[in-house]
Amino acid sequence: MHDPDHRAAVRAVAFDCFGTLLRITEPTNPWRSLLAEVRRHPGAQALDPRREPILTIEEFAAACGVPFRAQWRVDLDREIASIEVMPDALAVLSALRAGGFRLALASNLAPSYVGPALALLGEFIDTDCLSCDPDIRAVKPTAAFFTALHGKMALPAAEILMVGDSLASDVQGARAAGMSALHLVPGAAAPSPGQVRCLADVTRFLNLN
Repeated sequence: MHDPDHRAAVRAVAFDCFGTLLRITEPTNPWRSLLAEVRRHPGAQALDPRREPILTIEEFAAACGVPFRAQWRVDLDREIASIEVMPDALAVLSALRAGGFRLALASNLAPSYVGPALALLGEFIDTDCLSCDPDIRAVKPTAAFFTALHGKMALPAAEILMVGDSLASDVQGARAAGMSALHLVPGAAAPSPGQVRCLADVTRFLNLN
């Protein structure tokens, strides 16, 4: 799948969140609706919910300068209630930790999702690098995000493997920063080099089974 010498250097694995370790089973897209309203509203300020350490959707709407719609809260609560762990995710994280790898959650997240994500994954990861962190405020695939990631892991970029479902954000961004990366393409019939079909393939890539 990859250069075996690069693989041997890996000491830590960073995972994207949604679409990789977690999934939203009832997407309602409240942020899309809110940002569409921002674009329509004269004088509104276009902010990125993934970069802003604004804790609630109500406060975010106010910061943008648009009237809040109660439906956005209803939709957000419904999305959050529908979050599930991906099949095999916890088993894979446990196997990687048992194999001596340090683990990180590295994701573009609005603050509303941070608590629910960490409630499901927190005991299985060693650190998190999140775009809305007040000390980061950078989104994948920017270099600033990946610089923050290897800084938080206290490891050189070359010793971190990034795993995610976005080719641009997770894979190309990580490789541009000097990390190795695997692109999660669920159910791919014939994975290309650098692709995996499921999370369990990550452990096989790292020679754990």
